[in-house]
Amino acid sequence: MPVINRDFPLSAAARKEHLDEIRKGPSISTMKVPGHGSLPVFRIPLQYLSYNPYNTRFLSQAKTWQKRLGRRLSNERPEDVAKIEEFLWSYKKEKNESTIKSLIREGQLQPGVVTVDGLILAGNRRFRLLNEIDRNPSEYNNNANISGLKFFEAAILDTVLTEKDIVRYESFYQYGAEDKVDYDPIQKYIAAKEQKEYGFARSEIAANFAALTNGDEKIVQKWLDVYDLMAEYLDYIGEPEIYTALSGNEESFLNLLDTKKSLERGRTKNESWDYDEMDISDLQLRYFDYIRIGKSTHDFRIFKKIFLNRDRWVSFNADVQDVVSEASEEVPDIDEYRRKYPEETEDRISEIRNNDFRDKAEKPLNQLYGSENAFLVSKSDEETPLKTAQQAYQKLEKLLTLIENGTDKVVDIDELLSSVKDIQKIVGKIKMKID
Repeated sequence: MPVINRDFPLSAAARKEHLDEIRKGPSISTMKVPGHGSLPVFRIPLQYLSYNPYNTRFLSQAKTWQKRLGRRLSNERPEDVAKIEEFLWSYKKEKNESTIKSLIREGQLQPGVVTVDGLILAGNRRFRLLNEIDRNPSEYNNNANISGLKFFEAAILDTVLTEKDIVRYESFYQYGAEDKVDYDPIQKYIAAKEQKEYGFARSEIAANFAALTNGDEKIVQKWLDVYDLMAEYLDYIGEPEIYTALSGNEESFLNLLDTKKSLERGRTKNESWDYDEMDISDLQLRYFDYIRIGKSTHDFRIFKKIFLNRDRWVSFNADVQDVVSEASEEVPDIDEYRRKYPEETEDRISEIRNNDFRDKAEKPLNQLYGSENAFLVSKSDEETPLKTAQQAYQKLEKLLTLIENGTDKVVDIDELLSSVKDIQKIVGKIKMKID
C-alpha cells in the first residue's frame, strides 16, 4: 500500500516513467475526453499517481493554507500531500462512508482522467477514498474483497500540460464531468479570479465553466465583481487571503453587489438624497460588519431602506462604527492569534478570532439593527392611501412652484411633459377606482 513519505508521492518524472509503461499494456475500456477524442482507460496502481493541488473542490482551504506557507502547495512534498488529503477527506465528510461502501460494493463506476505524469485531473476525491481503503484493510476487508481497489481507473492524456492548461481542465472536469452541485459555492469565485490572473479572458473562463455559465461571460464578470467584494471584506477584517472566512456568506455578498449597483443607478435619478460614492462605501462597510457577526442574508433587506433615509442612515452608520471600533480594539490582529495558537490551522485561528469579535460586537450591533427595523415597521404601519395621496399632492405643489418660478430653467422640458402626462393617467385610474 502507498504510504505518505515512504513510497508516495513519487516525483513527476518517476510517475511519468511508470505511466509510459502502463500505456504500452492492455486497457480495460475507452472514454471520450473533450479535446482528446476517445482514449483508452487503464488500471493504474495508486502509488503511481498524485493529487491535483489546483483542485477546485478545496481551493479556499488550499489558498488559506498557502497564506501560512508563503508558497503554493506541491503534489511532490509529503507534508503538502498530507494536507491535501485532509482537505479532501474533510470536504463533504458525511458522504465519505457511503462513497467508500459504493466503491467496495460496485468498484469505480466512473473513470478518472490523469496527465501523462500522473496528476489527477478528474477523480481526486475518489482517489483519496481508494487510498483510505487501501491503508486500512482490516477495517474494510471484513465484508468484501478489496484487492481490486488498489488501482485507479483512468484515461491518460498523452501530453504534458502546463500549469495554465491544468487550471483550465480542472474547472471543466470539476464543474462539468463531475457533480457540480457537490461544491462549496464560494470556490467558483476564487477559481474565476485565479483564471483571470493566469491570463484567461472572460469568454474563456465562461467556456471553462460552461456547465455553470452556458458560456455567458456576464456571469463570469459578476463572479469577479463578487470576488472583489470578498477580497475587500477579508482585508477589512484583517484576514487577507483567509478564504475559509467566507464560507456560508455567498448570498450576503450577492445581496451587497445588487444593492450597490441599485444605489449607483439611483444617484442619476436623485432618488432620495444627494449621496455619493463615499456614502455607498460606508454602506459596504456596514454590510461587512453584519456579515462578520453572522447576520442572515434575509436580514440585509432593510439596509437599503435605512440608507435612503438620510437622517436615520447618518445616525445608524455612526453608531455601528463606534461599536465596531471598540470591539476591534479589543481583538488582536491575526498574527497575534497565530502566535497564541501555533498548533491550530489557519481556518481554525480565523474562527477563534471571529468568535472573539462576535462576543463583543454581536449584541450591540443587533440592538442597533432591531431599532432600525422597528422604525421601518412603524413607518410602514402609518402608511395609508390618504397619507400617500397627501404626500403626492405636496410633491406636485412643489413641482408647480418650481415651474412658475421660470420654465426657462427646465432643461428637459420634453421629458418633464411626458412625466406629467403619465401622472395624469395614474390620477385618472385612481379616480375611476374610487368613484
